[in-house]
Amino acid sequence: MIDTLVTEQTLALWQVLGTVLGTLLLAAATLWAGRQITQQARELWRVVRGHMPDVVAAVDQPADPLIVQLAKLTTVPAAVWAVFLPAFLESLAEGLDAALNESAPGDGAGA
Repeated sequence: MIDTLVTEQTLALWQVLGTVLGTLLLAAATLWAGRQITQQARELWRVVRGHMPDVVAAVDQPADPLIVQLAKLTTVPAAVWAVFLPAFLESLAEGLDAALNESAPGDGAGA
């Protein structure tokens, strides 16, 4: 009786079943984690989106601390960072709004 339970074919079957079950559990966990991360990212963006004018105003002058630090860390002059960074942040905000199908605060349309 025990010899029929521990044959090579039975062990191979259990290995295949274990692999399939493990793969399904891994896929389910990955999908669940992805959904949780997406929800957290959307909630974070909703909070940050309301502060975009403040963020852009904080990085639009060559003497702003972030611009000065970026100029020190790179070979790009502070004046270039002061022009590029606000435009980049505005474009990023528009792209995130479009990707998340949301409107900017004060537009009258909300998701």
